[in-house]
Amino acid sequence: MRWSTGGWAYGSGALIDDHHILTCSHNLIDAVTAPPPRGEATEVRFYRAYNQQRPADPPPGGAQVSVGYYNVNFRQGQAAWDVGVCRLAEAVHVDPPFAYFQPTVTGEEIVGEDATLTGYPGPGEGEMYEDADDEVAGVHIATNTLIYTHDTWSGNSGSPVWTYDSVMDTVVQHGIHVSRQPQELRRAVLITQPVLNWIMNACAQPNPGGGFTLVGL
Repeated sequence: MRWSTGGWAYGSGALIDDHHILTCSHNLIDAVTAPPPRGEATEVRFYRAYNQQRPADPPPGGAQVSVGYYNVNFRQGQAAWDVGVCRLAEAVHVDPPFAYFQPTVTGEEIVGEDATLTGYPGPGEGEMYEDADDEVAGVHIATNTLIYTHDTWSGNSGSPVWTYDSVMDTVVQHGIHVSRQPQELRRAVLITQPVLNWIMNACAQPNPGGGFTLVGL
């Protein structure tokens, strides 16, 4: 993401269909309470399974994002709504057996289950960062909160928290990683019904065309 205050930053996200990436709002815009201010994204590029060093400027190529949708509640300082969607200018072709990350309404049933967090890892061996087999510590549905103990670092914001449904052969996304909590716990935005409704509304918006656009919903 190129920021209006200058320079580039790196974050994570998950393809939920061939045109849309589910991420967090703070990869696109600052909350009113966020110091120091970075402003807002003026350009976004998506690199599928990127796992290289972070240069000062992004490498050539990458899929251009035409629209970034941020949540207006997050912009006003509500951390419970740190959810964003990026629309790609052109569809990303994926080959089987790759599966999209299916955002799924999740509640108390996820507590104690093993979930995986996957995101931008820095230098790797051809694979994304992945931390698996950590039990979910808790959820708070009223504040869209999912808590777990996965190891995370800079660049993981927007990463999917997911499980695999072997019966349906589906990768199920339960949350969007957003921050580190006290006592080394980590926090994700839990995909509750209101959160899923917001995601689906963002995906249904018409493409305004032209260059990169940032839209609050």
